Amino acid sequence: MADNGTTQDGRSDERMHAVGDDPAWSESYYFNFIDPDTRIGMFTRMGFRPGNGWADALHAVFLPSNRVAFTYGRREIARDLTQYDDDLKAGDLTLTCLEPHQRWTIEYAGPAQDIPDASILLERRKARPDGWFTPARLEMALSFDCLTEPHFAAAGARGHFEQSARVAGHISLGAETWQVAGFGVRDKSWGPRDWGAGSRQETPASQAAPSGPSPFVNWFSMNFGEYAALGGSCFRHPDGVMRGTGWMQRDGESINLKEVTIESDYATDSILHTAITLNAQTDGGETITIAGKVLNVCPTKIPMANGATFVNEGLAECTWEGRRGYGIAEHWHAVTL
Repeated sequence: MADNGTTQDGRSDERMHAVGDDPAWSESYYFNFIDPDTRIGMFTRMGFRPGNGWADALHAVFLPSNRVAFTYGRREIARDLTQYDDDLKAGDLTLTCLEPHQRWTIEYAGPAQDIPDASILLERRKARPDGWFTPARLEMALSFDCLTEPHFAAAGARGHFEQSARVAGHISLGAETWQVAGFGVRDKSWGPRDWGAGSRQETPASQAAPSGPSPFVNWFSMNFGEYAALGGSCFRHPDGVMRGTGWMQRDGESINLKEVTIESDYATDSILHTAITLNAQTDGGETITIAGKVLNVCPTKIPMANGATFVNEGLAECTWEGRRGYGIAEHWHAVTL
């Protein structure tokens, strides 16, 4: 892997890779951001799954209180993904790379569900009351200008990188319009993607097990303005601790985080997290402790053979050594339905 984040033949990892033999192969693009003034945020993931013959896009906007604008769309695709390098579209979402690892745009123009309380997404659709969402038109155009070089957790035939950015633009939902400016994190992954992988604990979708919720994956990203960005993931270990690794980009330096642990608080009788505490150490021995208060959670349901995986995306306000930041705290729960 070259220092500029390209493969040995000079081909940018921003573009599509050769599809592997695993039927769960996926090439995905993920972006998030939070405006620290309005606390309006967004996460979007576009995944190309040649084994399934389709690409899909999950796109959601966090609005004040527990309100969320939620969208989902698909398109049919062929097995050779290279033809979509300049055609990153699914549903009504369009991603455009203007300069690799430097500048992207994120655009959406189409229908959305205006949901006043996103926790309703934990319930079966047939159990939701009439009027649980209002149909609305969502229009959004954002620029995503990267502040750091990509941090590669893996590369080659199967890879993953993340980098932080400054984000600005506008969002309109129905008659409401917001000008937004903030910071975010993006990632790019290619290789097999199994949403049910890992240690699974089965619980009812809207209730906790007697000992409390037990997510099998916690992923996080945080931005403290231009000062620093952090990201990484934790997995449940046999001792019950959510432990993993991560990265920090600070003052132009990329730093590995080790012994990352995440502890979470939850709403009563629910798998919706309300707060997190992250502890980590850098390779240089610095101790990192960050407390996060979850302001809004958007649950996303992925059907599985014996139930579902709920990927609960939480918009969080974080504090670290007197600094305030914002990010996404993502928890994966296996449930029976």
